[in-house]
Amino acid sequence: MVSTKITIHGEKVQQVGYRLFLLEKALESGFERIYIKNLDADKVVILLSDKEEEEEERINSFYQVVSKERPKDALVKDVKSEPYEGKIPTLPIDRYLQYLNLEQLIKGREDIAALPALVGYAVKAVAPSIEGIDGKINNAIGRFDVFSQSATRMDGKLTNIEAQLKSIDTKMDKLATTPDKLDELPGKIAEALNPATSDKITKPDH
Repeated sequence: MVSTKITIHGEKVQQVGYRLFLLEKALESGFERIYIKNLDADKVVILLSDKEEEEEERINSFYQVVSKERPKDALVKDVKSEPYEGKIPTLPIDRYLQYLNLEQLIKGREDIAALPALVGYAVKAVAPSIEGIDGKINNAIGRFDVFSQSATRMDGKLTNIEAQLKSIDTKMDKLATTPDKLDELPGKIAEALNPATSDKITKPDH
């Protein structure tokens, strides 16, 4: 059994799904044992094990694939392949997949545990803005109430004026339908305006 190490180095090779990508390519290539690890902040290292008689052709093919293909958001500077004689063992691919799933579950639990603090911080940050918006809404409601009250008073005055106009119309209709009393109209108008001057108004001669 011979092992090979492939190092992928670049500005953005972590937190982009690179290990899942490499696992998929290893499965497609037929490898039985694998180990993938993020190293430092800008490297991903993959260890591959294969039977010695099949290693060279399969490794070269795999190397060509991962040199040309990469996850969507990855930024890669270089890809290097070399024999590996270190102490980190490769795992059967199904065992490594279980390890990767466990790692993601642990990370997810940590993210969930931190969620209340993150939400609290976010709410605290926007609370002043929310209070400011509440104040403006309350101010607008107060102004609307004042306007509503003014409109109600104006409506009452208009209703009163309308009633007075109807009363005048009624009186005018009565006068118009009584021709024999039209002669008295100037005096009645004068009396309504100023009772003291009503004696000075005389009926017109016929």
